Amino acid sequence: MDMKAFIIKSGIFLAVVSSIFLAVLSRADGYTDAFYIRFTTPPQNHLILGTSRSAQALQPSQFREVLGKEIFNYSFTLSHSPFGPVYLNSIKKKLNNDVKDGVFIISVDPWSISNIGPEPDDTTLFVENDLMLANLYFVNVNPNLEYLIKNCGGKYYSMLRKQKGNMFLHHDGWLEVSVPMEHSIVEKRQKEKLDEYKKTNLPNRKLSFARLNYLKKTINFLKDHGHVYLVRLPVSAAMFEIENQFLPQFNEIIREAVVASDGYLDMTNENDAYLYVDGNHMWKESGKQASRKVAEWIKQRQH
Repeated sequence: MDMKAFIIKSGIFLAVVSSIFLAVLSRADGYTDAFYIRFTTPPQNHLILGTSRSAQALQPSQFREVLGKEIFNYSFTLSHSPFGPVYLNSIKKKLNNDVKDGVFIISVDPWSISNIGPEPDDTTLFVENDLMLANLYFVNVNPNLEYLIKNCGGKYYSMLRKQKGNMFLHHDGWLEVSVPMEHSIVEKRQKEKLDEYKKTNLPNRKLSFARLNYLKKTINFLKDHGHVYLVRLPVSAAMFEIENQFLPQFNEIIREAVVASDGYLDMTNENDAYLYVDGNHMWKESGKQASRKVAEWIKQRQH
């Protein structure tokens, strides 16, 4: 075989393999993982921001019904999206730079302004620096090959199998979690979650003034594009007790951030009104109710 024929056949082979690989990646959907779909949508005009609490609780469909706006849920987890330079940079990429009348809902809690380690204000040591939001340049393309290659760990076979789990990430960014809610099962999940926070977060986390400062920076950035509302979501009574042990003066600590915003809704006085899958995350039906309450509160403040 001469060189020309070899090059042609090699090119054909690579093209076929590449086409198959792209076809596999294009099958990624809301069951692929808890993050991917958020990086496949266009730049957004309105955003819900925070950690897994808001990712699971705040449902864009309810805001659409009350406010008539498509508010995209760009929340992740306590590890991936606490307030800091990484999250703020990703928010800037996801936001439509031309928007001036946006609605931005920021979920706040003691953990998202805290950090593990002896130097809580050293941004170079933040855990999210080595995670997904830091390694993604593209957050608005579909399919997002950069995300799939960098963050799926070679588990492309799962996209072929299309197995459905108990989590589904909707195209509006809401992470729907469907788990059994029998009392004994919920109690077990809550005990595990509370033990995790008592043993890991409570003794090892410290207030990070750097993260608090980035919360204020995030608010100030978004204020140039619309209205910013802070929300502290409900949690179980037991989880709230742990949070009060950690930062009993939370509302006073975030006072400057509240002043910089267009309003703050602290929903923790209604902790007992909702159900939780593990004490930390709201059950999706309770999340629907809480989302509607937040939406109606925003609507009142806009008049």
